[in-house]
Amino acid sequence: MMSSSLGVTVVIINFRTPDLLRRAVSSFRTHYPAAPLLLIDNGSHDGSDIAMRELWRQSPDQTRLLLNHQNLHHGPAMDQALRHVQTPYVLFLDSDCEVLKEGLVERMIDVAHSDESHYAIGKKIFMNKRGFDVAESEDATPYIRPICMLVHRERYLSLPPFERHGAPCLTNMCAATARGLTLIHFPVEEYVVHLGRGTASIHGYRLGLRGRFNHFLNRLGL
Repeated sequence: MMSSSLGVTVVIINFRTPDLLRRAVSSFRTHYPAAPLLLIDNGSHDGSDIAMRELWRQSPDQTRLLLNHQNLHHGPAMDQALRHVQTPYVLFLDSDCEVLKEGLVERMIDVAHSDESHYAIGKKIFMNKRGFDVAESEDATPYIRPICMLVHRERYLSLPPFERHGAPCLTNMCAATARGLTLIHFPVEEYVVHLGRGTASIHGYRLGLRGRFNHFLNRLGL
């Protein structure tokens, strides 16, 4: 059983997917009943606050809630979490994930502690400057998908914040890499199933004209 002595808060952000949220929290609590958990509702206004309070009542001493009045979008809500909690590490878990077994948090923390340069840990891929997946190359930017991602909070606070973007951690991770901090691949799939029918597939990314323009420029290779 994990205790708060590991120095990590788990964060799940919800936007209008209360059923997925219940499943994610239930699967996590099955393996980590005493872990600190922060649930953020991103201005859903669809009854998600009822699900959030139900989940809080199941573990009131280990669960905190943040209910935003408007949709901050995923990246800014992640930034909100990192500025709200006090633990050295934050583990982000998407609301459309299920935790399969124990060991996830402990192993990620062990990896984080193994080198002072380690900053973010999770599924590592590579992106171009516009935030689209590409093959690994000298020009590509390493990126940790925030589906299931551990972040060193103090190092995060010294970098550009996560932002409203299809790849919300991109600017932050570019800056981290330039500073000599490292992004570490972790076999997330051994511990977590990503259902892949979460917020974005139901409600879209809601990135507006800026997002569509970015997608258009990427298709042009610019």
